[in-house]
Amino acid sequence: MSRSPRHIVALALRIKGELSVDALRGALDEVVERQEALRTRVHYDEADGTRGFLEVLPAMPVPLAVHDVPETPGRSRDDIALDLLDALNQESMSYLDAPSLRATLHRFDDHDAVLTLLSHHLFNDGWSVGVLRREIAACYRARVTGVPHALPTPRPFHEFAAWEEEFLRSERAESARRYWKDKLAGAEMCTLPTDRPYDPATHGPSSAVRNLTIDPGTLAKITESAARHRCSVWHVFLAAYMVLTEKISGQSDLTLLTVNSGRPSRDFYNTIGFFSNLVPVRLEFDDCTTFLDLMLRARKASTDAQQNQLPLESILEMYPHLLNGSGDPMALPSGFNYIGSPAEHEDTGFTTSVEPVTAPAEQPASFRRGVFIWTFLAVPGGDFRCVVEYEPEAVDAATVDRWGAEFLDLVLAMTDEPDQVWNRR
Repeated sequence: MSRSPRHIVALALRIKGELSVDALRGALDEVVERQEALRTRVHYDEADGTRGFLEVLPAMPVPLAVHDVPETPGRSRDDIALDLLDALNQESMSYLDAPSLRATLHRFDDHDAVLTLLSHHLFNDGWSVGVLRREIAACYRARVTGVPHALPTPRPFHEFAAWEEEFLRSERAESARRYWKDKLAGAEMCTLPTDRPYDPATHGPSSAVRNLTIDPGTLAKITESAARHRCSVWHVFLAAYMVLTEKISGQSDLTLLTVNSGRPSRDFYNTIGFFSNLVPVRLEFDDCTTFLDLMLRARKASTDAQQNQLPLESILEMYPHLLNGSGDPMALPSGFNYIGSPAEHEDTGFTTSVEPVTAPAEQPASFRRGVFIWTFLAVPGGDFRCVVEYEPEAVDAATVDRWGAEFLDLVLAMTDEPDQVWNRR
């Protein structure tokens, strides 16, 4: 995990309705008191960069700045909210800042505002954002109504390391090691070709992204078709990617790194912190005949990988060269990230309306350079985005657009005709 001050988790919430600033301030302070990751510092051995120890600090107030936002001719409040989100994503935060939660309330008027929240990624992840929203809402409502909240007491973040050490000594972990020792024998990371040689010494300051959108109706159709075969949208996407990669490069044995929430124990479901783990999924499909065969192969491969999840570091102890790549400057490794829709039933509201501000398109987010990252995420309103992050010095946007269009065509073909025989390169 990068210590860069640019490696942040940014969240902007549009709040409509009556809002008590004092209750909001108290709610933020209580969340930091409850969630020790937000008041933890990581100390490193600067000689070799390895982590030394965690220092958990006492409860402390969250800096909450309050600004009145003037009306801007020609700019709607929705436009300004997007500007605030964009500016937030450009901010930085030291991993040594405490608390690792910075808040600003931008008020259009007494009943319309944007709350921006910033934390360092060392102490936050995608799952944690949902926990953070839920806890702010519950703590705020308790202050306004005088009725104590019923939030479960989160297990302390620092206890995860001890839990993981004990797990790694268990028979379950030993069984997982045997699985990976067999599954990854002879495996190589999936790569996609570039248009020009990639040179890490000369790449630009940022990767680039291309956004593709699946509308709610089409997503529902994909979901329903997949469910008929006891598959998920994720399995359809993996299967489509298998066909696309075979068409592009002839590979029928792919190993992808996929992002997982990294919470193998339910004990930490209500804990804020960085838990995310990278899980390899090996997809061997030369013997698959139909689209449905591919979907079922994807389901089994991803399910087996999740059931045998180990910290990536443990897998790399067995296969230290797994992530080294081919060394070919005309090919870059590829990874998959699926971000599901926030649970609709989660109680994250604390006034008339509290909704995340969503940018019209995703921006570069990966801090690992020299890779293709395919991210799939649900956005408010029901749309679903496929976002491909790539190196613009080595790959043309037109190439990524072509791959994206072919990928979506494959997803729809698998949805409409799962028994169709897929055509090899």
